[in-house]
Amino acid sequence: MSRTAAPTATAPPVSLDEAISLAGSKANATEGISLTVFLASFSVAAVVFGVQFLIFVLLRGRLIRIYSPRSYLVPESERVDPPPPGLFGWLRPVFKSSNEDFLAKCGMDAYFFLRYLRTLVKIFLTLAIVILPILLPLNSRGGRGADFAQGEYAEYANVTGLDQFTFGNVRPDRTSRYWAHFLLAVFVIVFVCYVFFDELRAFIRLRQHWLTTPQHRLRASATTVLVTGIPDNYQSVEALEAMYDVFPGGIRNVWLNRNFDHLADKVKLRNKLSRKLEAAETDLIKKVHKAHGKQLKKQAKSEGTTMNRSDMAEHRRQADVAAFDLAQGEGNAAGNPHQVKHTIYEFTHDEAGHSLARDRKVWNPVPVVGQGLAGVGRGFAGLGRTVRQGVTQGVTAVQRGIGGRLDSNAGLVPETAADQRPVELQQFESAADRRSTSPPPAPSHPSAQAADSRVDDAPTDMDGTADAADAADADDGKKTGRWKPWPLRRVKTEDRLGPRPAIFYNEADGTAVVSKNLPHSSKSTHKGWWSRSKKQKQQYPAAYDEKNTEDAGEPLWKKYVAEKDRETMREPLFGKPSWPSVPFIGNKVDKIHWLRKTLAQLNLEIEYDQQHEENFPLMNSAFVQFNSQLAAHMACQSVSHHVSKQMAPRIVEISPDDVIWNNMSLRWWERYVRTGFVVIVIVGLSILWAFPVTFTGLLSQIDMLRTLVPWLDWIGDLPDWLISFIQGVLPQVILALLLALLPALLRFLTTLQGVPTGNGVELSVQNYFFIFLFVQVFLIVSISSGITSAIKSLIDDIASAPSILAVNLPRASNYFFSYMLIQAFSVSAGALLQIAALFKRFILAAIIDSTPRQKWAREMTLSTVTWGTFFPVYTNLAAIGIIYSVISPLILVFNIVTFSLFWVVYRYNTLYVVKFQFDTGGLLYPRAINQLFTGLYVMELCMIGLFFLVRDSQNELACRGQAIGMIVVTVLTVIYQYLLNEAMSPLFTYIPVSLEDMATAADKQFARLLETGTRPGTAEGRHSLESTDGGLAKDSVEGSNGAARPYANGDDSDHEEYSGIGRQQQQKVAHGKPLPAPGFLNGHMKRSRAAPGANEHKEKKKGYSIDAENQRQMDAGRGLFLNVHDRLEDLSPDDRDLLVAHAFRHEALRAKRPVIWIPRDHVGVSDDEVYRTQLATKHVWISNEYTALDSRGKVLYSRSPPDFSEVDLIKL
Repeated sequence: MSRTAAPTATAPPVSLDEAISLAGSKANATEGISLTVFLASFSVAAVVFGVQFLIFVLLRGRLIRIYSPRSYLVPESERVDPPPPGLFGWLRPVFKSSNEDFLAKCGMDAYFFLRYLRTLVKIFLTLAIVILPILLPLNSRGGRGADFAQGEYAEYANVTGLDQFTFGNVRPDRTSRYWAHFLLAVFVIVFVCYVFFDELRAFIRLRQHWLTTPQHRLRASATTVLVTGIPDNYQSVEALEAMYDVFPGGIRNVWLNRNFDHLADKVKLRNKLSRKLEAAETDLIKKVHKAHGKQLKKQAKSEGTTMNRSDMAEHRRQADVAAFDLAQGEGNAAGNPHQVKHTIYEFTHDEAGHSLARDRKVWNPVPVVGQGLAGVGRGFAGLGRTVRQGVTQGVTAVQRGIGGRLDSNAGLVPETAADQRPVELQQFESAADRRSTSPPPAPSHPSAQAADSRVDDAPTDMDGTADAADAADADDGKKTGRWKPWPLRRVKTEDRLGPRPAIFYNEADGTAVVSKNLPHSSKSTHKGWWSRSKKQKQQYPAAYDEKNTEDAGEPLWKKYVAEKDRETMREPLFGKPSWPSVPFIGNKVDKIHWLRKTLAQLNLEIEYDQQHEENFPLMNSAFVQFNSQLAAHMACQSVSHHVSKQMAPRIVEISPDDVIWNNMSLRWWERYVRTGFVVIVIVGLSILWAFPVTFTGLLSQIDMLRTLVPWLDWIGDLPDWLISFIQGVLPQVILALLLALLPALLRFLTTLQGVPTGNGVELSVQNYFFIFLFVQVFLIVSISSGITSAIKSLIDDIASAPSILAVNLPRASNYFFSYMLIQAFSVSAGALLQIAALFKRFILAAIIDSTPRQKWAREMTLSTVTWGTFFPVYTNLAAIGIIYSVISPLILVFNIVTFSLFWVVYRYNTLYVVKFQFDTGGLLYPRAINQLFTGLYVMELCMIGLFFLVRDSQNELACRGQAIGMIVVTVLTVIYQYLLNEAMSPLFTYIPVSLEDMATAADKQFARLLETGTRPGTAEGRHSLESTDGGLAKDSVEGSNGAARPYANGDDSDHEEYSGIGRQQQQKVAHGKPLPAPGFLNGHMKRSRAAPGANEHKEKKKGYSIDAENQRQMDAGRGLFLNVHDRLEDLSPDDRDLLVAHAFRHEALRAKRPVIWIPRDHVGVSDDEVYRTQLATKHVWISNEYTALDSRGKVLYSRSPPDFSEVDLIKL
């Protein structure tokens, strides 16, 4: 090393510039830290870990909603057995659960994250076994200890503390020892590169196996391709069919996307206002409940009757029992448009029980299972023949069909000649009137008649529409026996090819009938990223009339609450509901009346717009579903258009719920501009973030800064406790808030970039967040001179990077020891304890959760993981470990402890706590592996700089050979990564043609299992499928005993009968009625309903005891998902087609009218509010079913909200 070495202690700054530099380079303050100081820090971290772990052990068995919700609050296909009791019983399933279970229950991303942690443990454990026995004695013995800096070495500095085990502790006369460092560095690079190769190879095998499993191939996402950048002359169904029909299997569905941004904004506003109306109504009911209780007390006092504590307790118990009965009753409902289909059966069958999919035809129908490689050759020549023959045979028949639709629309005349509104609006209003029944008779005593009075509306079709033209189409479809296509397939548009024809199918001969005589209704438009599409001005009828409630008499709430005590609000700016309300500006109005009126109008407008989607312009994107998975992957990899950047990019494996609809109409150059802008912002953010970090560092030195900056003398007048707070607490709070905002900011920027899917956003955020963490957490804190001077040095001479790293990184090694300790103990224990979940449940919920929906959502919504900001944290820690593996080998010990603890903690959380909504199929894993190369490159650059800085006792360059060798190894590493990705990256996303025959055989075996009634997830089903696996996933998924086990989706157990669910409840489920949701009773309610000694009852289950209270909660939660078909293999192919055809429509078209879910009360105000809402409007759905207030005014609920549907649980 050079003769000039850094001092072992950091001197206090003598100027503001020096203070700023020190504030931005905290890592160097730990140089030369003694073993005693380090052990003290270790002890504090261990105590924090122990306390949090002890709390977790004590609470785990009592709070199953926090620590094991996946044992009962998820569908059966994702459910796991509850963890065993005991202090360490939970560790048994953590270590014994097979990797196959994690794949089946948690998905590919969760499995590969756990595999990633295991791989890192394997890397650092191997490196520690090889490196530590060699380098620790080599660095520490005969080094630059306390007696070194004297005599001829007086110009050098002594090396103390943990630095004695680092690269810089070799004496100048013993520089030959650095050959060991060189050889071990080469070993690290070779071994890590081999592990990367082996893991990527295993990833490819497992991902290909997952893509070709029959369960996955049933999903619409497996065969659906998103095509973007479509030119105007290809924005039609038949144009896309003609282009993509050449692929094997043909096309099954085509969805042309339309710009529904204006409608989507209305839907978002409606959801927001409906929640506000729920809260306002619930607050009014609670006020009346409280006022009623005061009146009863006052009346009892006036009558001279008093109650002691036992009488009051008995009175409350009886009131709670009555509230329980109310929460179990059906209550009242009004304005239900019957848009929500609670079960799959309701979704796929009409009211008479006839299947809606029976007469449905698909485009170029082929069997559900693939045709193997034999279908590839036939596909290009003959599979597109059906549509082309239909185009030439049946124009006349469709003209008659379209004419019938147009005639039915034109045949409806206005009720009065004076009505000048458009005919379509009059039809819509008339249909809305037909959907609603007459108002119910006013209850003479609402509390007495509430349980028996119920206001329902006549059902509409699946989309909640009752248009006369739609009814005519439905009748016409019954007469002709043909399937009526989705409205999206009969889009009326004008483009360069002229009017887009519509295709129908003749059931008699199976030919396609085409009509080109459609009126032009909209033009294909593109929404620029700087502007929104023009909104068509549309007149809508009034949806609310408060005068209709005048004959109903005085509202019931006025008997208990003065009108001035009702909630009020200011009208939004400019009278537009989408604008915010400003205090002291605008008219003050009654909040409930205004929200009810605005919500009714929004419901009317949204439902009208949903019926007339042809009024919205086309976007330049579409979803194309193929009959074959292989065809979808081939369509993504082929060149679609002869003009560059047209019809690209194309994306497969897209979940319908994962689409970002706002990014569906971007042109290729808009994506380039957005991407460039976002990259510049993120790079600048990664660098400039150092300044707020430096500012927090200055705050921690505020008492010292006032001696350097004259105008800060006033700080000395502040109280000592305030100065201590500013220096000790405020910097950490500011830094925590900044870091908390960063993930949301990165996701916003990535969405602005134009990424079309949520999974794509997570993949992009993974890259950006890793760059940010590596720069901020590693580089900036390691550079002693501060970021500004380092950037200046790099700009002046880029070749100085190795020397900058070599000088600064070794000094910061002790800082990262402490950093690893904090991560290993504090963060891992906090993740196990679920501090955030405890805070939300016991503090936040008590403050903000007041309505039945809020309490239900709090209970049913499980924690989720955003993988884009999850992987980079541990990738950064691993990269730091690789960088210091030779420079400061002690860090390997901390890496092993850190990743081992995280592996145990996250295996438990993944298995029992976290729910996974979307899955990239493991694509984050190879990206994380590639990011680890950053650690190798920085280590190589640092080693090059270190070798060039080493001087012998003659002050001559002593390690020229090692430096040159590291340069060669660095070049070879770059070449290796390039070749590795070139060979393997094409297999990361797409399936090869060679696997199609194997996948087809598995499909056929899977179909036979379903026909025989064998569930593929059982042991028998897995044994039957194992013969068709062909060893594809062998050695990729290993069980706990090391044996290879094929991946299967499901569990070994059949449907269980839960003791807490009676026969009556099971019958309700069979008829489509939701079961009680968990947590619907308060603690005092449970005790009042329970028999004596019930809380001490123990029930044997799975070989161990479960507390009766926990058993009740688990039974209620499992009951919610009893007989719920959340797996596609449980459905028929026709039912799956109906679900898919509905799912890929724009989310604004699929939005249903929300229900205003309010609790019932003994006074009857809730029933009165339902009654008056029905009188004022038919366009607000309000209900008090299965929810009530207890004696303390707290909300109880026994079912899911009336607008909850099991259809939403199915992953397509």
